[in-house]
Amino acid sequence: MMLQAGLFDDSPHTREIIYNFMRLRALRVEVDVKLALGQFTLDQAAKYLEQKVPMDSVTARQEAIAFSTGPGQAITYQIGKLQIMKFLADARLQQGEKFNLRAFHDFVWKNGNVPIALQEWEYLGILDERE
Repeated sequence: MMLQAGLFDDSPHTREIIYNFMRLRALRVEVDVKLALGQFTLDQAAKYLEQKVPMDSVTARQEAIAFSTGPGQAITYQIGKLQIMKFLADARLQQGEKFNLRAFHDFVWKNGNVPIALQEWEYLGILDERE
């Protein structure tokens, strides 16, 4: 979201780092799912992260262990991000010129433990088939 807001337009190296972190999060989803399905052993998952991210072998092994002990964490993180991005887009479309990014973020932070779908219903006043 900070990239979208233009906060790093004058810093190509910072943008590169952020894109690398986004790539890491996406690769973590694959590792998370493959470990949960038994398609990766810990060693295979660590090797995959080491080669694809890339990262050092010790960190890669720690990552693999973390995802093997908490299946679903990486994919849940990405799904939540997608839900918030959709919510943001819907708010911008609905409110047009009246949209206020700070007010949107304040609302999401204030209601952080409430499911995104419920936040969206309240914020946008949605009453539809999801009732």
